[in-house]
Amino acid sequence: MEIVLLLIPLALLFLAGAVWALFWALRKDQFDDLDNASWRVVFEDREQRKGRPDTSKEATDHSGPRDS
Repeated sequence: MEIVLLLIPLALLFLAGAVWALFWALRKDQFDDLDNASWRVVFEDREQRKGRPDTSKEATDHSGPRDS
């Protein structure tokens, strides 16, 4: 039963830390744009591929009929 005297203040301390961290994150604009950051990786990859030659099977398939 004596452990409750330690655990309750400790739990309140952790709660205060979590609330402080939430308000800190809100002040630092951590939750402004949650959707576009995940898509940025996809679009940057597409832009990098535009400069490279096409290496797909269709572009490298040379097994068709040849004109001799």
